[in-house]
Amino acid sequence: MDIDRGSFAQNQNLKRFTIINFVVIMGIFLVISLLSQRRYDGHISDFAVYWLAGHMLASGQDVYDSEAWLAERDSHGIALHAEPTFQYPLPFAVIFVPLGLLSIQQANTIWLFSSLLAILISITILLKFYPARTAYVDLLIVGGLFLFRPVFMVLEKGQALPLFLLSICCAIYLLDREKWFAGGLLLSFLALKPSLGAPVLALIGLWLLARKQWLGLLGMFTGGVALALIGMLLNPQWLVDYVSIGGDSFSKYHGMHPTFWGVADKILVANDRSIPAAVSIVLIVLASHAWLVWKGKVEENVLEAFSIILPAGLLIAPYSWAYDQILLIVPILYVMSRISRSLGSHLSLLFLSGAVLCAIVLVLISHEVLHDVWSFLNAFLIWMFVLYFTNHQPPYTMKA
Repeated sequence: MDIDRGSFAQNQNLKRFTIINFVVIMGIFLVISLLSQRRYDGHISDFAVYWLAGHMLASGQDVYDSEAWLAERDSHGIALHAEPTFQYPLPFAVIFVPLGLLSIQQANTIWLFSSLLAILISITILLKFYPARTAYVDLLIVGGLFLFRPVFMVLEKGQALPLFLLSICCAIYLLDREKWFAGGLLLSFLALKPSLGAPVLALIGLWLLARKQWLGLLGMFTGGVALALIGMLLNPQWLVDYVSIGGDSFSKYHGMHPTFWGVADKILVANDRSIPAAVSIVLIVLASHAWLVWKGKVEENVLEAFSIILPAGLLIAPYSWAYDQILLIVPILYVMSRISRSLGSHLSLLFLSGAVLCAIVLVLISHEVLHDVWSFLNAFLIWMFVLYFTNHQPPYTMKA
C-alpha cells in the first residue's frame, strides 16, 4: 500500500512538473515569436507560399492559375523564390485562409508560435510512452530535440511539417488506445503532402491491413474523401489542376533529395541506372515492411510500428527534403525509451546527443559537397536502430 501511495504521489508530481514545464516553455516560445516579428522578414520564408495561397482563396482567386499566382506574388513582394503556382493540394490552402486575412508579418509571427507549440505538444504526447521520466529528463529531451537540425530548419523556413508531426503523434496516441477510426481520420491529413504522405500512408495501410484493423483503414479513407470534397467545394476540377502542375516536381529535383533516390543518383549518376536501382531499393523496403508486419514482428506496439514506418517512408519518398526529417522525432524518442528501459536514461540522452551531432556533421558535409543528399543517413541510421530493437529486444506494452 505504501508503495502504491508513493508511486501515485510520484506520478502526480511528474504531472505537475510537466504542466509547469509546458507553460514556461510556451511563454518562452511566445517571446521568441514576438521578437522574430522585428528581426525576421516573413516575405522571404517558405511560409509566404502558404500565406499567399490562403490570401488568394480568401479573395476568391484560383491558386492553380499561374498568371494570378505570379501577379499576387509580385504585388506583395513575397515568396519570390517559389514555384509559378501553388504546389500543394487545394484543401491545404484552406487551412491558411485565416492567416491570409492578416499581414504577412503578423501571420508569420502567429505561424512561428503555432509551429513551436505543435512540436512541443507532439513531444509531450510521445513522452507519455517514456519510462522512468523525471522533469529534469523531460527538459533535456525537449531541449535536445529542438537542437535537431530538421527541427531548426522547419522553424527557420516556416515549413508546415509541425502540423504533420502533430497529426501523427495524436494518431499514435489514439491508436494506442484502440480508437482506430479517429486515428485513421487524423492520419489522412498526411495526404496534403502527397510526396511524403503517400509512401507513409501506404506503409501504415499495410500495417493496419495485416492487423485487420478495418476501422483504421476506413478512417484514412473517410478523411481522404472529406479532404477531396472540401477542395471540390471551391474548385470542382482541383484534382486535375493539381496533378497537372505537380507532375514535374520529381524530374525537376531528382537527385537532390536525402532519400534512396538521391543516393542512387549520386552513386550511379546516369538516370538509366540510378532510377531502376532506386526503384529496386524501394520495392525491397516495401517487401521487407510487408514481411515484418505479416510475420507479427510489429503487431501490438503502435509507437514501434510508426517508428519503423516513418524513417522508411522518408527514405523511399520520391520527393523529400531534409526538413521533412522532423518526423524522425517519433523514432528517436522510441529508441530512447528502449535504451532507457534496458540501460538507463543517461545512455538514452547520449543517443539523443549522437542524433543531434550526426545531423550537424552531415550539414557540414553538405556545404562541402554542395548538396544535402547524404543527410539521408539521419533517417537510415535511426531506422537501423529501430529495427535492431524490434528484432533483438523483447517486446513490451507501451500504453500510458
